[in-house]
Amino acid sequence: MPAIGVWLCGPLLSLIDTSTVGLLAGTAQQAALNPAVAVTDYAALLVAFLFTGTTNMVASAQATDKSLPGRPRTTKSLIGAIQLSAYVGVGLGAILFAFARPLLKAIIGNDGISPTVFAAAMKYVRIRALGMPAAAMIGSAQAACLGMQDIRSPLYVLAAAALVNFIGDMLFVGSSHPLIGGAAGAAWATVFSQMAAISLFIHWLCNKPRSQYEGVPAVNVSKAIMELTGKSSEGESRRERFCYTLRCFRTKMDTKCDEVSSEVQRVVRGGSRLTSILQRSKNAKTTTAADNEAKPKEESFSARGFLEGRFGGRDVIKFPSREIIKEFAPYVIPVTSTQVGRVSGYVAMSHVVSSSLGTTSMAAQQIIVSLFYCLCPIADSLSLTAQSFVPSISEKKISKERSKALRQTMTNFFKAGGVFGGVMLGAVAFIPFLSRFFTTDPVVVAMVNSVAPLLLGVFAVHGMVCAAEGLLLGQKDLSFLGRMYAGYFAIVPYFMLRVKRAAMSGASGINLTSVWKVFLSYQLFRFVAWVGRVTILQRRTERASAELMEGFE
Repeated sequence: MPAIGVWLCGPLLSLIDTSTVGLLAGTAQQAALNPAVAVTDYAALLVAFLFTGTTNMVASAQATDKSLPGRPRTTKSLIGAIQLSAYVGVGLGAILFAFARPLLKAIIGNDGISPTVFAAAMKYVRIRALGMPAAAMIGSAQAACLGMQDIRSPLYVLAAAALVNFIGDMLFVGSSHPLIGGAAGAAWATVFSQMAAISLFIHWLCNKPRSQYEGVPAVNVSKAIMELTGKSSEGESRRERFCYTLRCFRTKMDTKCDEVSSEVQRVVRGGSRLTSILQRSKNAKTTTAADNEAKPKEESFSARGFLEGRFGGRDVIKFPSREIIKEFAPYVIPVTSTQVGRVSGYVAMSHVVSSSLGTTSMAAQQIIVSLFYCLCPIADSLSLTAQSFVPSISEKKISKERSKALRQTMTNFFKAGGVFGGVMLGAVAFIPFLSRFFTTDPVVVAMVNSVAPLLLGVFAVHGMVCAAEGLLLGQKDLSFLGRMYAGYFAIVPYFMLRVKRAAMSGASGINLTSVWKVFLSYQLFRFVAWVGRVTILQRRTERASAELMEGFE
């Protein structure tokens, strides 16, 4: 459940931006967010190999480091991931800043867009490019915490970032200054929140909480003991008070002596009963001690202070070792192709809306996408959680216990996917009531509400899709995912562009619902393919286990 909060932080920042821009800056500035956010957020997914690699590497290292002091392999993986993320983020930010204009033109697709909308989108992209190094490091630190099965630490840090973003939006978006108002103000708020988040993250990882006794002055009792037991004149008064206390205590004990003696005689007469009671008490204590040893209390792991004394702010700019780069290399092509294939549908959708459906549709699409991405983390958390737990199981030797554990894990994640799907369906039902909090334009509100029924179909299976994808990533079935998303990269945009051609030719009935119908078909196909692939892998695992057992027999 805390992983939902971790996944929700990024989309929540965009949702806050969308709402504040729509309410404080108007429809044109809100429309500019549609192509601008498509460029920045989808480009950021190109570095997702860092996050997938970090989660898997740290989870594997954590499994082997639990018995080792200092957890050296986990520490090395975490530090290397942060350092590599800083350099990859700088590269991505430089590309976005330099190529903002051609990237936006590629998304928009024609020159018919309002110059005001295009100028606002340009400012947004270039400002957001400044925060890409921080965004990449945040993602890796977050992924490392999840790999260590600590989902509370990133939640605390990113919740603070969301607060900073909200305050920045309130300060900047409503300004009339062209460099800090409107969409540009939303971009500045996001960048400041990202910088605050990575600063807090590094401080969190490098500083342990202070002890409750830290800073309390020590009490030196040596002198008092020497005065009490020695013959110095300085301790004479102390010795007299001590002797007086002993005399008082002895007097009270003499007074109680007769009462105690009679009680002892009574207890002795009932000695057999006393012996029985003592024996039962002893047995109960022994049983309790044995139960406590058999069921040791598990303490939840926290990454706070994990890197204390081994990493600091200056270490961020150090270039990662070649060994770390080699460990990340296998994830680059499969995960990147997976992400490109995944976002191709979203990019194509943004292109169709921006190039053929007009400014009002662009504003409505931005609201829909912001709400969509705020609901996705409810199920996306299952994917990261699977990547955190599954590697430690799948990397064990082939055995009956391993196949049984994988089957139980698969069943549990599919059950959770079904439950989360129900939660998301309930949330989608409230979209018609929420849309008025994002814009004052009634036409935009009507467009948003028209897409809600299609979102019901999308989210009905989204939980199962994310659970299955996490299971595949946890078992490192990267080649299958890479091939499938490479196919989606071509197929989904093809059908999206057919909607554009129909709109440009003047066909009736082409609107936002047309592009979301294509996306719904894509989602249903993913559901069938992902669940089928997980089932096939499980059967292979059980077959290999059965063959091994037959060989032993």
